[in-house]
Amino acid sequence: MKTKRLDWDEEVVIVTGGSSGLGSLLVETLALRNVTVIILDIIPPEIEHVNIIYYECDVSKFENVQNVAKEVIEEVGHPTILINNAGVVKGKTILDESENEILETINTNLLSSFWTTKVFLPEMIKNNHGHIVTISSAIGFSGTAQLADYVSSKAALVAFHESLRYELNNRYNAKSVRTTLVCPGEIKTGMFDGIKVKCPFIIPPLAPLDVVKPIITALDKNQSQDILMPYYVNLMPLLRFLPSFIHDLAHQSEKFQNLSHPHPKWSCGEPTTVKNSFARLCLECLGWTHSIAPYE
Repeated sequence: MKTKRLDWDEEVVIVTGGSSGLGSLLVETLALRNVTVIILDIIPPEIEHVNIIYYECDVSKFENVQNVAKEVIEEVGHPTILINNAGVVKGKTILDESENEILETINTNLLSSFWTTKVFLPEMIKNNHGHIVTISSAIGFSGTAQLADYVSSKAALVAFHESLRYELNNRYNAKSVRTTLVCPGEIKTGMFDGIKVKCPFIIPPLAPLDVVKPIITALDKNQSQDILMPYYVNLMPLLRFLPSFIHDLAHQSEKFQNLSHPHPKWSCGEPTTVKNSFARLCLECLGWTHSIAPYE
C-alpha cells in the first residue's frame, strides 16, 4: 500500500538511551534535519543542538517514565515517533550474574519499551499517526554464551514488536501508526568491545551510520519495516529448523573477553559526541543536505 511521506515539520521524536552510541547518532542526524528530538537517558548527552532536548529518565522504571512523560507533553508536546533504543549488557554467565544484574538487563532492554509505549502510544492511536521503532539485535534469534539475559531481552523485543503491530491493526484499528523492528549484528559503538570472532569477514561489524540510514529512511517513507542487517541476519531465524550440531558449530566462533563499560547502568557504547561532519554524512546519504539546522 502506497503511503504519504512524512512531513518532518509536524513530528516530535523521542529516543531512549540517546546520549551515546547508536542513539546519539540517530539523535544528531534527526536534529540536523530540523526535527525536534527528545532524549530520555540517565546520562546527559555530550552533543548540544537547538533541536535536542534532554530529560533525565530511568526508562527501566515505569513511575519515572510516567513522571517524565508528563513533563515532555506539557513542555514540548506529544511525541509522534518513539525509538526504543536503551540497552545494557553485562557479558556474564547465568551463574556468575547477580539477581540485580539480570533484573537490570531485562528492565532496561525489554520492559522500558513497554513503559514508554504505554505512556506515548495512546495519543498516536487517537490521531492514527505515529511510528514506534524497536531496536532489537541479531542475536535475538539465537542464544549466545555469556549473554543469556541480553539475548532473552532482545528475543522478547521481537515478539513485542510483532504483538504491537497486530494490536494496532486488529484491536485499535490504527493501521497508520507504523512499527519498525531493527535487528542489527554487532555495531561498532564500543558496547561489545570484549567480543572477538574468528571470521570477521563472515560476520562483519556494522558502522553506526549503516544502521542509522535505513532507520531514518523507514521513518521518512512512513512505512512499517523489518530491518535485518548485515546479510547473514536474514538467515538466523532459519537456524531453528536445522539440527542442533549446526547450532553448536555456528557458536564455536564466539570468544569473549571482559566486557567493561564506563557507565554501570546503560552501556550503549562509549559516550560519544558524533562529529558534525559525520552526522552530515548521514544526511548526505539520505539526500537531506538541503535543510540543516545550526548548532548553538
